[in-house]
Amino acid sequence: MPHIWIEYSGNLALDTAKLMRTVQDAAVGDGSLFPLAGARTRALRVDDCLIVDGHPDNAFVHVVLRIGHGRSDAQKAALGERVFRALTAELAPAMASRPLGISMQIEEADPVLNYKLNNYRDYLAARAARAATPMPRTVVGAALNTPEALAALGEAIDAAPYKGAPKAPVLYIKPANTYARDGAAITLPADVDEVEIGACLGVVFSRRATRVDEAEALDYVAGYRVVADLSVPHASYFRPALKQKCRDGFCPIGAEFAPAASIADPDALDIEVRIDGVVAQRASTAGLIRPVARLIADVTRFMSLEAGDILLVGAPPGAPRARAGQRYDIRIAQVGTLANTLAAQRAGL
Repeated sequence: MPHIWIEYSGNLALDTAKLMRTVQDAAVGDGSLFPLAGARTRALRVDDCLIVDGHPDNAFVHVVLRIGHGRSDAQKAALGERVFRALTAELAPAMASRPLGISMQIEEADPVLNYKLNNYRDYLAARAARAATPMPRTVVGAALNTPEALAALGEAIDAAPYKGAPKAPVLYIKPANTYARDGAAITLPADVDEVEIGACLGVVFSRRATRVDEAEALDYVAGYRVVADLSVPHASYFRPALKQKCRDGFCPIGAEFAPAASIADPDALDIEVRIDGVVAQRASTAGLIRPVARLIADVTRFMSLEAGDILLVGAPPGAPRARAGQRYDIRIAQVGTLANTLAAQRAGL
């Protein structure tokens, strides 16, 4: 607890999300007396009501705070004063423009006839840990790192200006504006109908890697994360289009971290992608043109990677697509999971 009910007359145009947040934040305070995991707040619009003389302009807001048994009178009084002060401040514009009654009462739950069960604290702790996970300095991705991706180019691979398969890794950058956290809602731009969900193994570096030998490459790896390389569908080129890959939020990074010592073979990890709970892709890190160690060696021949940087080994071929309103879940065996919902951009933004 506290459990909070906010009743308001139907003739009030309130931002109920903001009002609920204001009242709940005031009630919880610093969380030492009323923990956030116990808070439940709801706003209830009342259309059938008689207020004072029945004039249609009359309006009301009434708040009930139900708290657990055992707080002192002083603590309850401080709670009431704190919440009512925040409530009246939030409703001051409405009070200044119309007849309005604001009231609040505090109730105490029965110490015996009171039953509850929840697991919110576990999830709050996990979300806090995810929020504390530092984002990388750089995320570099490897394109065309599967035989299927090269084959999809067809005859174009032998045409000018390339005239043959690439002899060095084909890379692209996921800049900081693309980073997003596990569980975040990813807003698709208005001109994007759907995105490809590239389920990638992200190699996290433990120290600066420059001109690393393939035999020693894995010694520079701190561990692995699940990363989603989101991309607007486009033809596969040697130089991937930035406009399609670098939209805001197009590189969600999993919170779970698998230490390098826990992964015996990063080139043999099963990958599964679900869209709205339905399996859309099953793949593996096996069969890469450049396996993890070789990819690290080839990339660091011409660019250094620092501690915390992430190298994406490449998305499996046939990346599934998803639209606004859908959710994807990626699981890489032994590494972890990553899930995000896709949202449409609101009109006018």
